[in-house]
Amino acid sequence: MQFAHARGLLCRVCGFCAVCICMSLMGAQETQTAVLEDIVAEEYISALRESGQVEYIHEENNDTLKLLPKSSYADMLLNGRVKKVRDRLGYVTESLFWVKKEVLAENSTRVDTVPDTSLEAVTRVLRSASAMEGMQYYSNSRKEWSVLYKSVYMVKGANDWTRIPDENTGDANGQVSYCYQHDHTFGGCYYRLNYYQTGNEVAALFTNITWMKYGAIRAVKPEQLKISIVVTDCGEGYLFYIVSDADCVRFPLMTTRLTNSFRARIDALYKWFITQF
Repeated sequence: MQFAHARGLLCRVCGFCAVCICMSLMGAQETQTAVLEDIVAEEYISALRESGQVEYIHEENNDTLKLLPKSSYADMLLNGRVKKVRDRLGYVTESLFWVKKEVLAENSTRVDTVPDTSLEAVTRVLRSASAMEGMQYYSNSRKEWSVLYKSVYMVKGANDWTRIPDENTGDANGQVSYCYQHDHTFGGCYYRLNYYQTGNEVAALFTNITWMKYGAIRAVKPEQLKISIVVTDCGEGYLFYIVSDADCVRFPLMTTRLTNSFRARIDALYKWFITQF
């Protein structure tokens, strides 16, 4: 009897310990974060810590990604590059941004709600297409601020452009959505939005699925503009990586304006992003 009792007690103790270990492991997974210095090249750390941004504008025929951090999505971005056509304007610009979570809370423009800087909130922001409507950008040609997107909303699908509410709840991993954007430079265009989510990272890939026009000129073919975003939770803050990758028509007097326009979008997107928490 005493042996049976001792054995039963031992089993209960072991069972309790197993539960505690499992809960501890689950908690560790939930709070897993990256370390900035471990995922970004050492040469960029100081600039990120001091100014919060590093930018790399690629010259033509040099489109090797320089700023891409260590990420579970790195291979996906490398393998999904826009193929450049000879005699067209190949364009690539990368940016790294570093922002502390306390700054996100301070910059929040949301009303009647407590700022939420969790990774789940990041997935909500990146999937809130309609919130981009009215986004501002700085026009280098006119030297003034202008509205980048005067109309933005999600649609049912690639072949059904019926307007629908934002699809910004639940797990983002594997989500495919579609949206319409009417932008200052290219007019109306439809995009495919691919989302991915892991323990401490969120990725979003925006690809044009209709022609982008510069006035009467067909500037960018479908599938030839990709804006890729990876946000990594580093505990105290977020590392925000964005690359704009495009193959555009080459046209006299238009090249500089197109490159400036694509570059301005990265800055505008980030400035919008950090106010949405």
